[in-house]
Amino acid sequence: GDLVATLGYTSVPEWICRFTAVKLQLSHSILGETTGTMALEAMHQRMKQSTAGLQILKDKPRVTPETMDMEYLRSLPANAFGYHYYTFMSANHLSAQRASTKFVEDPELSYVMTRYRENHDFLHTLTGAGVTVAEEVALKWFELTQTGLPMCALSAVFGPLQLTKTERRHLLSEQIPWAVACGRAATFYMNIHFEEMLERDIGEVRRMMRISVMPGGSLTPLG
Repeated sequence: GDLVATLGYTSVPEWICRFTAVKLQLSHSILGETTGTMALEAMHQRMKQSTAGLQILKDKPRVTPETMDMEYLRSLPANAFGYHYYTFMSANHLSAQRASTKFVEDPELSYVMTRYRENHDFLHTLTGAGVTVAEEVALKWFELTQTGLPMCALSAVFGPLQLTKTERRHLLSEQIPWAVACGRAATFYMNIHFEEMLERDIGEVRRMMRISVMPGGSLTPLG
């Protein structure tokens, strides 16, 4: 009880739920790193074939609490991509800190995996996807269509099992078809230097990337 209180949880069940969630997230990260070599190689090749992607591989920009100035992003106009990113992160109490890549030996592929993870919240912002299970699953379908990473496939397949019948019906009839179509139509997002677009109008960024808003997404889109 004292340990639970010290860690900031109100009950043992809550502590167990949080601990289990952390273990699942860690397992998901390890699985992605140990099974995704072929997909990472293909992603790396696609980045090398793009001028922008090649520059990203050269510069190796990072999305971290140190590189993302939230106070500055909060000061941007309400239609700015960076302002929307700030509101998404703050509303959901999220940090730009992502799990480090530990099990990919090739340094270039390791960076590709890191960049993939650190781009995730930019995709939430652009697609209007919130953090419900259904929205996360739909976003994984978008990522799967674009990257082919096995861990995206597992999340996409098993995630719906956690949903109610109504949520699952909406996911299957509306959100997954959107995710696949949008993933096929959109610019390969690994070739996008999102940090350089934070001051741009979010609608302009969506049009440039050919990204539409997720049906039923809980974020209210502007622009």
